[in-house]
Amino acid sequence: MRLRQAFVKLVRAIVVCLFVSCFSAVHADDGIVRAGDNLQIGIPLMAGMVSLMKGDSEGTKQWAEGALWTSVATHTLKFAVDEERPNGNDNNSFPSGHTSAAFQGAAFLQMRYGWEYGVPAYAAASFVGYSRVHGEYHYWRDVAAGAALAVGVQYVITGMGKSVRNLVVAPIIDRNAYGLYAFMSY
Repeated sequence: MRLRQAFVKLVRAIVVCLFVSCFSAVHADDGIVRAGDNLQIGIPLMAGMVSLMKGDSEGTKQWAEGALWTSVATHTLKFAVDEERPNGNDNNSFPSGHTSAAFQGAAFLQMRYGWEYGVPAYAAASFVGYSRVHGEYHYWRDVAAGAALAVGVQYVITGMGKSVRNLVVAPIIDRNAYGLYAFMSY
């Protein structure tokens, strides 16, 4: 019975991944970019599904927290850096969000469950980074920064066992500057 429940959960996860990935593929202009779009969602979702399938509630919390903080850090940097993409579409080039999402899932799998999970996940995440440069959405430095950011965030959460649940963030606004104050207790 337990095996049947695990199988049903896996099928549901695959259906959700396919459903969500359809939205990202709508704008893709070639197969490499489309595959990267799908994998940037699929890798972290499958990492979460592996954790759920193993009944690893602590791992699921680490996965979710890593995904949240990786996304927050990535989008905060995109806003702060405001770098134009190689294709000139907008100013969201640095760091690569697709790459950070993919590497967050890969880093979680490797740190929580070992290299047998990590190697294929890192290979797929590297392909996501390649697809972003190939499609002229990012420079290599954007991809490297997205990967490093994600691995670093996940390392703090899973590798070091630290939680950023005790984080305080406050805006700093004055006439000549703006920024964020952040404080975290362990």
